[in-house]
Amino acid sequence: MAIPEAVRKVERPRNTIVVRRGNGPLMYAVVERIGCRRIGDSNVPLNGYTVGHIIQGAFVPSSDAVSQRKTELKDYADAVLIDLVSRELLEDLYAVYSAPDAMRIYAIALLRVCYPGVPCCRLDHYYETSWVSILFPGIPLGRNSVSTFLQNLGKSYSLIVSFMRRRVDAIAPGHHIAIDGTLKEDNSSVNSLSGFSRKARVKGTMDITVVFAYDIDLREPVCSKVFGGNVLDCVSYQRFLTENGLTKGVVMADKGFPKKEAQQAFASSPGLHWLSPIKRNDKRIAAHGMYAFDGMLDDRNEDVLFKKEQVADYWLYSFYDRKRAAKEEADYFKHHKGKPFDAQDMQQKDERFGTIVFESDLDTDPLVIYKMYDERWLIEECFRYYKHVTDFDDTRVHSDVSVYGSEFINFISSVMTARLIRKFDETGLFSDMTYNDIMSRLASAKKVNTNGDGQWEYVRTTRATEETLLRLGLLPKMEEPAKKKRGRPKKVVDPNAPKRKRGRPRKNPS
Repeated sequence: MAIPEAVRKVERPRNTIVVRRGNGPLMYAVVERIGCRRIGDSNVPLNGYTVGHIIQGAFVPSSDAVSQRKTELKDYADAVLIDLVSRELLEDLYAVYSAPDAMRIYAIALLRVCYPGVPCCRLDHYYETSWVSILFPGIPLGRNSVSTFLQNLGKSYSLIVSFMRRRVDAIAPGHHIAIDGTLKEDNSSVNSLSGFSRKARVKGTMDITVVFAYDIDLREPVCSKVFGGNVLDCVSYQRFLTENGLTKGVVMADKGFPKKEAQQAFASSPGLHWLSPIKRNDKRIAAHGMYAFDGMLDDRNEDVLFKKEQVADYWLYSFYDRKRAAKEEADYFKHHKGKPFDAQDMQQKDERFGTIVFESDLDTDPLVIYKMYDERWLIEECFRYYKHVTDFDDTRVHSDVSVYGSEFINFISSVMTARLIRKFDETGLFSDMTYNDIMSRLASAKKVNTNGDGQWEYVRTTRATEETLLRLGLLPKMEEPAKKKRGRPKKVVDPNAPKRKRGRPRKNPS
């Protein structure tokens, strides 16, 4: 259909033509002419892009659609702080992975800390709305690309082991390493890691097991490994030590990790020592009279008795904590209310209340052993943050290799979270706020590209949030305005002016 003359006569840019396309308000498109092509004996004009439309008798130039524009308001403080305390991890990743892969691993881990529980299909959205896209531009985080990347990451299992061994080799001499495992829900019918553990059978779900080595002195995870949910702790212990190359330090394990299951690892590594608790009904306790305490710890904050006894090529250490004994005794009475009283059982339990006995190949001061035990709760705190704060209590992936890849990134996120917690503790923020409160304030600090020219400006927020940012070093210290003195300011008095007479001036001086 021919273009109406009134439409063709509307003023528009030079070297353009009007083309009719469909119906509606955008039916008359203005297309640029970019040249011509020789076809046979004639020149055929070539059209270019659409530069606008004729709408209601006027030319309206084309502009970028809102849906195609980049995000110009981004979450700023949380991503910057996490990167500030964790950039060393990226250097370790560069040593094992290619630069694009290392940056993608680091970016996904960073996003999982900033936005707990974010699924893979939403990573791209949060990447665009956060400062991560400024720190690491151009990283592909679409749903399909992330899924494929996790699979490829899990397939390259030797690279994961190389990264873990680099971290293990960097353990400082004399540091104490605690080893423990945690269960994560995984009801997948595809991967072989999903299985019923002893605890999972009660709640009716299947799990996988994630074993951690935790540096108690540094207060962060060192390495981790994924096992099936139905694998016993004693079976995974030997494999965990040998695969990650733990050859130095003091390994503190719980009762589920007996040292006899890893004798070969300890025998081949003279620098690797072990410290393990034994059960209260162990026959060695009575045989060596470990409840006949003969000393008191020299610590003002602890009321603890101890005994140290050498047995063959190792030592037994027993401790009695008066406060813990009172609590265990109170719990015993609470749970036996309304039940027949058993004097023999009460006498046996009363002797064990508040006690713990260790076996170790270390010949050292009992106070050192007790301090190591007392600080072991940090790995439980690590598991709590791992499951609840970072919200990794569900694998969300199916194949074995995807589980390995996703859990490796979760491990990086766990180290980031541990360093973040250490930063909050050093700045004293935990005395006033919880972890979630601090992260909520950080999430409210944003930067905006006001003029669309790439110059980002900080958006002022509440005073409480800015004080938090100042304490964390994310804002420069601003000069406070001089405080105004109370009261009315004094008048400037001319010393040469005659003084006014005392009293009220007369209404009619004349």
